[in-house]
Amino acid sequence: MASYVDELSEDRQRVSKALNTLIAEQEELVRDLSDALNEYRDVLDRLIIRTMIYRNIYGATQGQTVMAEKDAQDASRPVTETAAQLERETEVLRVYREAVKQVDSGLPLGMAIGRFPMG
Repeated sequence: MASYVDELSEDRQRVSKALNTLIAEQEELVRDLSDALNEYRDVLDRLIIRTMIYRNIYGATQGQTVMAEKDAQDASRPVTETAAQLERETEVLRVYREAVKQVDSGLPLGMAIGRFPMG
């Protein structure tokens, strides 16, 4: 008796449907990450401008300026982390799309997914 994975791999329609669903889910994740990244960047932009203004008003060593710099540094972390996650998830989406193309063109699932090693 064939295993579930073997049975699934032999049914191109099921494989294609599963891959297309994965693509839709991944596209939503990438959209959500893009939206979040834009929001984080907007916050960081405001905090950097505030820091620049505080430096001009109070000088680089005054408490208000130092706190503004800390706020900007704290706001840069989500930008960096979300940008890295977005890059990873976009690569996964690319691989899903390529895999469905390969499967739809007749390549067996094992060969289609084995062609795209992830770093």
